[in-house]
Amino acid sequence: MSITRFMNQGLVVISPILLVRLLTVEEFGRYREFLLYAGLLTTICAFGINNSLLYFIPSHPNCVRQMVRQAVTMTFGTSVTVVGGTLLADYLSNGAILAGLQLPVAIYVLLFVNLDFWEFYWLSQKRPVPVFAYTTGRLIARILVVVTAATIWRDVMPIVWCLIALEALRISGSWIAWRRASRNIDQSSEESCWSEQFRYCWPVGLALILVTLNKSLGNLFVTKTLGVVALAHYAIGTHIQPVIGVLRNSVSDAVLPELAALKSAKGEGALALWRRSTVVSMILLTAAGVVLFEFAHTFVVTLFSASYEPAVVIFQIYLLVLVREVFDFGVALRAVNKTAPIVTSSLFAILLNLLLLVTVMPIFGLPAAALAFVISRWTEGLVLSRSTMRAYNIGLKDLARWGDLGKVALAAALASTIFYGSFWTDYFGLSGVVLGSAVFMALFLALLLMFRVPELTAMLGRLRKTEAAPAKS
Repeated sequence: MSITRFMNQGLVVISPILLVRLLTVEEFGRYREFLLYAGLLTTICAFGINNSLLYFIPSHPNCVRQMVRQAVTMTFGTSVTVVGGTLLADYLSNGAILAGLQLPVAIYVLLFVNLDFWEFYWLSQKRPVPVFAYTTGRLIARILVVVTAATIWRDVMPIVWCLIALEALRISGSWIAWRRASRNIDQSSEESCWSEQFRYCWPVGLALILVTLNKSLGNLFVTKTLGVVALAHYAIGTHIQPVIGVLRNSVSDAVLPELAALKSAKGEGALALWRRSTVVSMILLTAAGVVLFEFAHTFVVTLFSASYEPAVVIFQIYLLVLVREVFDFGVALRAVNKTAPIVTSSLFAILLNLLLLVTVMPIFGLPAAALAFVISRWTEGLVLSRSTMRAYNIGLKDLARWGDLGKVALAAALASTIFYGSFWTDYFGLSGVVLGSAVFMALFLALLLMFRVPELTAMLGRLRKTEAAPAKS
């Protein structure tokens, strides 16, 4: 799942490495401005509706076609309403909202968000292979389009219109594919549950919007107050954001259908599964965080050139959010249909972030924008932890497997001692990043095995069974 999600984020992670060499810093900043507006509007339009399929298809296995139909219809309604409202607000503000990008942003968002339910549809049926194929194909197409357009025109707007053309082809293909696939779905029931799905999506979607707005606040403040060049630096500094989302959401999205399928979601079984997912997230995020922090300067300067060196500090500050992302309290609360706390905590976080941006960023500049987001996310996590404990009627000691989490942290701390000084890059240059990371990972995994962290030993046991099965046959 993580590999699939990494590839799905390819446009965000890979294309900037190429675009910074094809566009000026100002042009790249303008491109990031388009992605900022489009990404924020896409999240608002999507409203977490397609994500609800992870819950409703396992819960209503005989109403798959109806669940998808409802999700598609609701997404179309929200997208038209949100885009129309945004264009009206932009017109009344004399273009202050979308900064002259009204038409391309509107068309792109409408095409991008509609008929894009496939990933959640397949995940709800435990079919990761089609997800891999779909996201890989989409990734390759988008990277080729963006890089080719940038190479030919060296200008932002041709890139944007080429992306719009690609999304037009995708939505057409998605329409044809669903019409064919829906004929083969065994629909023994046409049960309608519009109100139930809407009640589920409303708080979850609102929370997703608030979380995305919280992540985007720094970008919005930077571009409106410091300009597109500063936005380009900030965008590279927060380049780790997709990696964090991929690692955490891969675990969460795999766990949620299992929790939804359980008959007694409030029971010890569901809570135990969620606790296990936090340990897995801790392993993934800690390993990534240590390596990225150690080689932050090398990553930024090598991948994006010395022109983006101011982004190094932002990059390292932003990594502090990794510890917060270990705990996806939203999944635990959604499993028992307690979604209201997700909204209130997200609203609290965005208000805190806004306060810090207004008061601190004018004094300390770009690094303060990243720190404001980190503080707001940590505070949101503390609020959600209390809500989770109330929902499951447990205390702090039962909220997580603190002993195993401590073992992971200790293993990472001990393994990171190999990064003392600058040995790897001084003696091996750029290849020292690969060598140092490999040595760290080997030592980290060895320590986890020595500490007997159950999730790692279970994974290795499954790998041995997988290898042994073909040998027996």
